[in-house]
Amino acid sequence: MDRYIAAWNEKNPERRSEAIREIWAEDSLYANTGQEFRGHAGIETAIREACEEFVEKGFSFALKSYAQNHNAVRITWDMVPSEGGTPAARGTEYLILGADGKVRTDHQFPEELPASA
Repeated sequence: MDRYIAAWNEKNPERRSEAIREIWAEDSLYANTGQEFRGHAGIETAIREACEEFVEKGFSFALKSYAQNHNAVRITWDMVPSEGGTPAARGTEYLILGADGKVRTDHQFPEELPASA
């Protein structure tokens, strides 16, 4: 799960793309409350947008907790100022993994949204 969170914090496009190929299945789905992103190209778009909107503006995503039940994983995370402090946002991800351990589906449920980033 550390690699999953690290992918969302990765600023280098080449390393981010490599992490995506290692973590998500080629035909995976990532869905937040506003959009769906499919396949590696879609996941790259979602993570790039999050990086531009939050990480490059001084925030980072931090793993709060996770639990696994067979091929299902629940991750809770905080988005915190990189220098530390109170979380600006938090949420939960529900992942379904394939037999190869790669993410097949990834559904995000924000619990607290950032006031402004």
